[in-house]
Amino acid sequence: MDDKQFDKRMALLKKSYDRMEQKLNPTDVFKQIEEEEALAKQTITTQKKSSPKWQKPAVWLASIASVLLVGFLVTLYTMKQQENTQTEVPQNVPLKKAEENDAVDNITKKYNRRKEEIRRELKVSKDELQAFEFIQTADTMLDFYIANNLHSSSIDSDSAQNVEEYVLYYLMTPKRAIETIKTYNNLTFDESYEVYNQYVISAEELENFYSKLLKPYQSLLKNGDVKKYTSELIVIIEAANNQYMELKKDETGTFYFKSNPVDGKLAPAYINQLHPDVFGYFEYLKTGYLLLVDDLRYSREETAKSLKIMERSLLADVNAGSPNYKLLQETFKNTWVAILQGTKKYPVLAEDGQVDKKYITFLQEVASGKYGEVMKKTAANIFKELQQNNHSETLAQLAAYDIWTILLQTREETAGYINDSDFNIVDMDESRIEQIKGIYEQYKKQNDIAILNQLRPINIAALYLYAISIGDESLQKTLLMPDSELNISLLLQTMKDLDIFSQLGEYDGIYPIVAARVAISEQDKYGRQFLIKFSKQEEGYYRITEIID
Repeated sequence: MDDKQFDKRMALLKKSYDRMEQKLNPTDVFKQIEEEEALAKQTITTQKKSSPKWQKPAVWLASIASVLLVGFLVTLYTMKQQENTQTEVPQNVPLKKAEENDAVDNITKKYNRRKEEIRRELKVSKDELQAFEFIQTADTMLDFYIANNLHSSSIDSDSAQNVEEYVLYYLMTPKRAIETIKTYNNLTFDESYEVYNQYVISAEELENFYSKLLKPYQSLLKNGDVKKYTSELIVIIEAANNQYMELKKDETGTFYFKSNPVDGKLAPAYINQLHPDVFGYFEYLKTGYLLLVDDLRYSREETAKSLKIMERSLLADVNAGSPNYKLLQETFKNTWVAILQGTKKYPVLAEDGQVDKKYITFLQEVASGKYGEVMKKTAANIFKELQQNNHSETLAQLAAYDIWTILLQTREETAGYINDSDFNIVDMDESRIEQIKGIYEQYKKQNDIAILNQLRPINIAALYLYAISIGDESLQKTLLMPDSELNISLLLQTMKDLDIFSQLGEYDGIYPIVAARVAISEQDKYGRQFLIKFSKQEEGYYRITEIID
């Protein structure tokens, strides 16, 4: 290859480069070079051969130049491809951003539209609306979900819809919550409880707001002449009534608003679509706290009626750990203790030291089941004890925790709710078993029921279990109430040794419970424990009422 051939080849390569498309394929480039080389050879063969001394250096130079040029071309191709790839990604970014902006605009418009509807519904100014805590909470939820959900990489129409529903959920008034019932037919408890949850989002805050607005009109309200109400007062009352809040008067004569969407004068006809087990929560919303500092807020009978409604919810609701349940539970047990132990307006004893006749009448009504099932037995026991000697040990010992355990027993959920710390624990070791055997032998020898009557529940339970192990059916029957329930396996009824038990624990309430803990080595066979419940006979002695396996 002489100088002219070298220059010719370089010209061909340059010509090929100039004809390259924007997107090059290296294979096509090499093919193009080979075709143009072939064309060049046809011209080269007609020329005179050059001197041998120039041949090798020229070939090397041409080869090196070819490699460099091809490398350069491939590099350009690669760079072009990367450039195209990089420009393709940003092409989707504006589209994605547009989708996000559309979702944000959509939910923000719906949110602001509903917010304005609520402002008009409540008949408040924009500043007053924005001052409500439930509105501020809803605003915060909107900002949070726009920032953290709508801008996420996984956003789609379904996700945007979920965010929208969740945010608008908090933008709720009592009226709107109650109106959701229209979309159902005979709601379940869970559906009814959800209506309650939505109702309370703003109910208490709006009660307080409208009640404060009544302050300048108290004298006008006390006058009682509706015709003299100002237009401003009428607007306030109408706005509150629209949220199923009724105008009430407290013990001091001050007027206020209170929610009563279930059985109030303003209650809608379709309220009966709610499940009745949820009414206890609405009852608390209507009455508020039932106790004053030293007395009942309402009459004894009115209070007991409210507690009966709450009792139904406490017995039915499986979510005993929820804050709403705990609030209802505290109200229930503390109020019953106050009612039964007597208050200033409703004492147990009259001025002459005798049991108040109205109190006795009330006890009889409670014992009959007029005010629910939970307190029937307790009231009956108190009544009998007072009739016998003008004193009741059950009443003297009654505490809020006792009422809670009675409630749990009625729910049949004692196990798991009474803590180990509430039990007095004794080990079932050899000395304990020998003590039980000694009591048994003494009873059999003397045949004296007084020996059994003086025993504590924990000893009665131990003696009953020992009677099972030796097959003494007569003693078993003596230690049981006539109507007792034995929910125990045949296996326990045929046990032959007290060694299967590791501990006995006694809960010392007005209705004691003994837990018989099974030894770890025997739990696969017998289970973890047995709960033995007690109550008193008419004579006042403890006997077993129920055993739970």
